[in-house]
Amino acid sequence: MQFLVLGLSPEQKKLTGRERVDALQKLADKANDVSQALADKGADFGAVAIKFQLSINNTGEFTQASPDPKLKQVPQLADAAFQLSAAEPTSEPIQVADGFYILHLASVVPAKPLTLEEAKPRIVEALKTTRERELLSARAAKTVHDLREALKSGDTVTSAIQKLNLKMEKLPPFTLSDDLEAKAPSAPPKNEPPDLPLIKQAVADLKPKEVTEPLPTADGIMVAVVEKRDPPDPVQGVAKRASLDERLLHGKRTLIFYEWLRERRRVAGLEASVAS
Repeated sequence: MQFLVLGLSPEQKKLTGRERVDALQKLADKANDVSQALADKGADFGAVAIKFQLSINNTGEFTQASPDPKLKQVPQLADAAFQLSAAEPTSEPIQVADGFYILHLASVVPAKPLTLEEAKPRIVEALKTTRERELLSARAAKTVHDLREALKSGDTVTSAIQKLNLKMEKLPPFTLSDDLEAKAPSAPPKNEPPDLPLIKQAVADLKPKEVTEPLPTADGIMVAVVEKRDPPDPVQGVAKRASLDERLLHGKRTLIFYEWLRERRRVAGLEASVAS
């Protein structure tokens, strides 16, 4: 697989509001020009890349179950790669957070059926993993039930967890509006769990002493409990509202722009045909 990246520069990634929209729009225009050039009959992917002064990135061989590391960080890229074919080897521009990707199918390695001996270790491992997941899911469901019953009976979160002999990790206070702030890229805090976004989403509508459903993670299953909710700070609430309004406006402008881009491509006769 080969691909082109049309992305914001490190400085442009820090932009917000109208300036960021303008920067993305310029990238979208260029991505559209590149896509039109690739759609010309007999167009060569390498020649088009040189014309637009873009570097070609190459992946190794990969499968849909195990995408190449260069594509793995953006799930829609691996999905788009397996929509390509010899008849239509080049993708439309694929939007990501900071720009666009254009994929090109360089070659396809036919799948080779495994012999029974080759497949046996995979089958054993798959059965083992499935069984472990079933046992873990059953244990997690029982934990949720027992924890809810203990909290309903009047136990505090801490005492209920101690009675059930569960391992507890207490998170520092947070607000869902923290994620609305536009911040310069930085390394996540060392003590911040990688599943914090999942936890925030799961507890968003819960009241104090309510328990989430089991939440699958990369290495197991976790359960989150809301200990308490502090009243919002009215001063910060006004500031957060202004930030939210700006993000909503930005989202609407971006949506309108891509509707315009789709219509422009339709008029130019560049819409991808649908295979029957």
